[in-house]
Amino acid sequence: MKLSIITINRNNAEGLRKTLASVAAQTYRDFEYIIIDGASTDASVDVISEFESANRSSAHPLTIIWISEPDTGIYNAMNKGLRKANGEYTLMLNSGDFLVDEHVLERIMPELHTEDMIQGNLIEEFPDKTIRKKGYGRSNITFIDAFGGYFLHQALFIRLSTMEQYGYYDESYRKGADTYFFLTSLAFGNATFRYVDVDVANFDVNGISFSNDAKWKQIEKEENARWYGEHVSSRLMELYHSAPSKISLYDTLHDHKWAWRIVRVLLRIISIKHPQRPQLVEEVIRK
Repeated sequence: MKLSIITINRNNAEGLRKTLASVAAQTYRDFEYIIIDGASTDASVDVISEFESANRSSAHPLTIIWISEPDTGIYNAMNKGLRKANGEYTLMLNSGDFLVDEHVLERIMPELHTEDMIQGNLIEEFPDKTIRKKGYGRSNITFIDAFGGYFLHQALFIRLSTMEQYGYYDESYRKGADTYFFLTSLAFGNATFRYVDVDVANFDVNGISFSNDAKWKQIEKEENARWYGEHVSSRLMELYHSAPSKISLYDTLHDHKWAWRIVRVLLRIISIKHPQRPQLVEEVIRK
């Protein structure tokens, strides 16, 4: 089996209903669907039971695995789902998030080849606007990209063997374990990555990731300090903080074809007069 979609949920029956409906509507059917409910006390289990009943009577039923039991947090629930997965690739689609239309998997499945991670686009809907996020919008991500950790989890298909290789999500973290997984596997590891320009999912902007709650902000601050303190040298942190502004300039120029050609000509002129300078510049240019 090529794909396992995993949904975690706790006391979000209406959000879960929306997620399940988007999965059930997919025209591509050869995948398994894993639902990990954290012993919800609302109507979530009823929603799952209704979904399971409707699936059984479907002309093309899905393979569904689900449990409802206590967990110790978001990443404990995610890891439970990963340990039940049988697909070559996994997609985390949390309750409240939903696939953008019924053809998402039909479009994305031909893109799942050999890379460890394949990322599409994520849609965020606000009352006054809708945003399409593309992450870095390219496959040739750099160390600085991976170190920045800007990856779109609900639009990211990760090879299950890669999750196993890097140890799943560290459950000692309450908010940032997914970001730290990307750092470990892409910045410090050898995981491969490819971007595809396909809209995958709508992200629930009411979830923890968008929370302005002071408690979650403090947790994020403490966890970042802990992770960077344990894994990153002060010299590397200094490099990271100094490099993004330079790289951002190069990226902006690179997005404008004619401006980039002018830059390349100028670099060529500089290389004639100052042979050592272009190498220093080229070290941080993304091509």
